[in-house]
Amino acid sequence: MTTHHPRRRRGLRARAAAVAAGTLALTLGVSVAASASDAAAASGSTTAARHAAPATSAFSSATADSLPDPNLGWSFPLNGRDSSGTLWDYAPKSGGGFAARENSGTGFGAAGAFFQNNSGDGTSVNMYARFGGTLRRYGSSQSPGTVIGSGWQIYNAFVTPGNLGGAVYPDLLARDTGGTLWVYLSYADGHFTSRTKVGAGWNIYSQIAGRGDLTGDGNADIVARDSSGTLWLYKGTGDYHAPFAPRTKIGAGWNIYNKILGLGDSNGDGLNDLIARDTSGGLWLYPGTGNATTPYGKRQNIGTGWNVYNYLF
Repeated sequence: MTTHHPRRRRGLRARAAAVAAGTLALTLGVSVAASASDAAAASGSTTAARHAAPATSAFSSATADSLPDPNLGWSFPLNGRDSSGTLWDYAPKSGGGFAARENSGTGFGAAGAFFQNNSGDGTSVNMYARFGGTLRRYGSSQSPGTVIGSGWQIYNAFVTPGNLGGAVYPDLLARDTGGTLWVYLSYADGHFTSRTKVGAGWNIYSQIAGRGDLTGDGNADIVARDSSGTLWLYKGTGDYHAPFAPRTKIGAGWNIYNKILGLGDSNGDGLNDLIARDTSGGLWLYPGTGNATTPYGKRQNIGTGWNVYNYLF
């Protein structure tokens, strides 16, 4: 068992005018190494443990009807893992860019993947880390981490685009090594339903990103970059059985970036943006426009030296 040294994480920013705050702090805890039995889950119709929807959220007594729309107005921190296995948290600043980093925890060098999502009550960030095939969620303060399920080593990409099915909780997209994309709907407690197939052929993309509505219709959208460097928009439909419309071209030349991220509204203007790191370590903000034809405005440089991180999320 590997022990992680915990630090408190700052929470997400709700709505453009708000400031990122740790209303419900996230503390990194203990991971459990994957076992040989993890692979067994991959052969079934699902790869995560099935859970019945809880009667109440483990994080808040807020009712579903009172929760903010997960596709609009959220602003997530940017997280980086350095070569020592330490996680660093950068809170977004109004106008673009990020505040000084804070140590989120150590001992995460063995994690093969990370992603983050807002909690069921909409006030804080859940962080997920995959160790071998075991997926763990780190949520409320002093949490040691909760095992979500095993068999997750079959996936090589994770995206949390917001809500794809018209409900109140944000969902998860996962691409398997064969190129098939799957959607997991989310429960209030941070667990997921059985997976639903989105489609095959997604291994043509080297980057998949997006968070929330990019086109002004209220549905969660994503973008994907192919091997030629072309970026494509997949508009959300609001139906998780067929969550995306046919792709439309955004533009070429995106192969100058080795990481593309959707963190929601990163500059505080109420529109969802895109973050990209180039091969020299420069960090760029593409401000959202809310327009499907040109979903992003002119890029803005917001930092250098970001190649010190071997994983950004």
